[in-house]
Amino acid sequence: MTDYQKYTKEELVLKITSLEQLNKRLLQTFQEAERLEFGWTGNLGQWFWDFTTNEVTFNPLKAEAIGYMQEDLPEKVPYQFFTDKVHPDDKEEVMRLMSEHLRGEIPVWEVKYRIQAKDGTWKVYQDRGKVTERNEKGEPLFLTGIVFDITQEEQERKQLQTKNELLTNQRKKDTLTSLYSRSAITVELVKYTNRARKQNQPLSLVFLSIDHYSDYEKNFGIVGTEEVLTVTGQIIQSAMQKQTVAGRYRESAFLILLENTKKEDAYRWAETIRQAVLETLFDLPKQVSISGGISVYDSEETISELVQKAALKLTAAQKNGGNQIIV
Repeated sequence: MTDYQKYTKEELVLKITSLEQLNKRLLQTFQEAERLEFGWTGNLGQWFWDFTTNEVTFNPLKAEAIGYMQEDLPEKVPYQFFTDKVHPDDKEEVMRLMSEHLRGEIPVWEVKYRIQAKDGTWKVYQDRGKVTERNEKGEPLFLTGIVFDITQEEQERKQLQTKNELLTNQRKKDTLTSLYSRSAITVELVKYTNRARKQNQPLSLVFLSIDHYSDYEKNFGIVGTEEVLTVTGQIIQSAMQKQTVAGRYRESAFLILLENTKKEDAYRWAETIRQAVLETLFDLPKQVSISGGISVYDSEETISELVQKAALKLTAAQKNGGNQIIV
């Protein structure tokens, strides 16, 4: 006679009911302990998934965090209650990792995802689970895991990322001209020369400088000469094409890179800038002009040699009276 055969049907029902109540009370006690011990960390408690019945037992915090109280939940909660609320852009990755773990291909299932709350807003959960029991065929029977609400952490991380990107962009920009700073245009120069060499495409470098800038600064002061820099930068910016980057290389000199551009086209582009500056009325009692030198990248030369070629032509243009572009 087995242990259960000595009980009447009524006694068995009573015993089962008693065990269910005990399990419920133990679970409630465990969940309350989780709230006290881990509530401050964003921990929403553990969950248990009976894979054979697709029933999930979990700390109510997991549902409450997305706005669902006990009365909002079905009597038996399937795992789809949560996965159906995962953000469409995250769901494929979530289900892929879950499936891989269920098949035993990865040791644990750990994933971060957005989940929609009852009011339509989005929370961010960090979920980690593991199959704790499999049958003789290796098929999952039972899983257990833990979930964290990391919404605030993600918001703070994104805010910090935005601030860092803003600071990075500010460091890249020259404050007077809104073009790249010297350090930033130097980085772009390395990128552009590497790309030109790999793709075997022409790259033209244009060195422009405002003629007699030091005299303007001496005779008319910093405010007037800074206005010349600002407006010249705006003229260069307005003429830039998709494959063009420009930066303020030194005090009154600008370095421009024209990707996939031959020297003849680079010369026409530089001439457009020169003419535009010449025709601009600045707040100075004198006409402003610029000069320039152009070099074309040779994959056999160094970056310094490329810049030096254009710089020498710029110097020659200014020694010849300025207001000209030398190729």
